[in-house]
Amino acid sequence: MNEVLILNQEEVKEILHLEKAIELVEECYTEFNENKSVIYPAVREIVDEHEGIFGIKSSYLIGDKMIGLKAGGFWKNNMARKQKMNHQSTMVLFNAETGEPTCLLDANHITITRTAAAGAVAAKHLAKKDSQTVAIIGSGVQAKVQLSGLLHQFSIKKVYVYSRATEAAEQWVTELINQGISAENAQEAVVNADIVVTTTPSYTPIVKTSWLKQGAHVNAIGSDTKGKNEVQMDKSIDKVVCDLWEQSSIMGELQHGFAKEFLYAEIGEITGLVKKGRETDEEITMFDSTGISVQDMKVAAYVYKKAKKEGIGQIIKL
Repeated sequence: MNEVLILNQEEVKEILHLEKAIELVEECYTEFNENKSVIYPAVREIVDEHEGIFGIKSSYLIGDKMIGLKAGGFWKNNMARKQKMNHQSTMVLFNAETGEPTCLLDANHITITRTAAAGAVAAKHLAKKDSQTVAIIGSGVQAKVQLSGLLHQFSIKKVYVYSRATEAAEQWVTELINQGISAENAQEAVVNADIVVTTTPSYTPIVKTSWLKQGAHVNAIGSDTKGKNEVQMDKSIDKVVCDLWEQSSIMGELQHGFAKEFLYAEIGEITGLVKKGRETDEEITMFDSTGISVQDMKVAAYVYKKAKKEGIGQIIKL
């Protein structure tokens, strides 16, 4: 019989912290660019009758001899109707040598944390080093963890928050004490920001690139499905970077008529020092994050190995 380690959400949280996730995500971007991992085609489909989006992302970490997948998605009414997270996901890890399953783990915390880490890594390489002002578009879980990721990299003095969920935005601004400023509209938030982060599930643009000041950087996080669109590129950007062109051009911000010839780089080319990140304080830059499976796999592999070493979780026999 094959032994499989089961890890619930609390056990994953016990092991995985944002600082470590930032390190792992940067590493996985570089490894993918160096052909040390393989990403398989993603599945992302609408489930109309339940107002959900279901997806499967899978990949192979060659050095770790581990293959895995994450299945789940976004059910927009979960919180309102059932008091459950809108994002739901689970991962299964396999031994690449034998195909046997080795670990089943809750992936909600992994998804939240690796996405925050992606934003932090992109900003590290593409935003101005002395960035002090951030505009966050959205007020949900990902908005908050994206800010947490940036606080690991920058000395943030002001945070402008704009959200269509005005009550949630106001509450968050109150929590931010002296840093938080509630913006009446998206433009008011964006025009002042060194770093702009979009974290909504919107299908219509909320931010225009013509609003960005010189030297601004945008982390476009929310668009991860066909049709989603948070950023209207009505003014050219000096450097547009994505995590994976094959995904960004189908389900990210770059699906809306953006030609590959205008793409500056995939992020792994920058973390792997093949191309330079920000080169001047005047450049306007943007990172389109659709979330790639090697992020999940790299983080999950770390969680699995640490859990085994420390005796965390429950083992079952299949």
